[in-house]
Amino acid sequence: MMGIGETVSSLRAEFPDISVSKIRFLEAEGLVLPLRTPSGYRKYTAAHVERIGYVLRMQRDHYLPLKVIAEYLDAIDRGLTPPEPTSATPTADVVVAPTPDLDTRDTGVRLRRAELSRESGLSEAEVSTAIEAGLLPDTGQYTLDDVEVARSLHALSAAGLQVRNARQVGLAVQREVDLHTMALGQSRPGESPEDYKERSRSLAAALIRLHVAVMRTRI
Repeated sequence: MMGIGETVSSLRAEFPDISVSKIRFLEAEGLVLPLRTPSGYRKYTAAHVERIGYVLRMQRDHYLPLKVIAEYLDAIDRGLTPPEPTSATPTADVVVAPTPDLDTRDTGVRLRRAELSRESGLSEAEVSTAIEAGLLPDTGQYTLDDVEVARSLHALSAAGLQVRNARQVGLAVQREVDLHTMALGQSRPGESPEDYKERSRSLAAALIRLHVAVMRTRI
């Protein structure tokens, strides 16, 4: 039988991070119960060491929580065979958003304010508020891109965010546009206009994906 220090040393070749406190923690969780001398010192047999190694491998190789490992050990103690872990590495179902459509919808069509209101669902008063907030141009003529902005504002309003409070969205977008402009810079040596345009699109798409991903994690 070995003391706790000797047990740590016997496991360190395979588990360099093993420590006395780790073994005591496994004991506190009821996973490993050492023998005790009359004076209270812990003593570990070869079976204890094997059990500790089993727990550590399940954590390291299969990322199993202690609760599940305890169930596996209980099955072993009762002479049963625990199920095989399904995967040696953690995985996550990551849904990658499609590349955002950055092509303008400006087909040359121009709408008046009343037509924009009708097409988007915004009232004319809300259209005026959007213009004051810098979210729509004050030109009196609106493109299909402007219609998309107005429809999005209408959806926000329906969800509880009034148009006047969407000013922060415009400010945030402008900061991202400024960041895009700074990162894009001038054309690189030998870069064709089409390559420059494609680099601009790729950078913008990456910024949009980042925006959506960070918002998803925060919300």
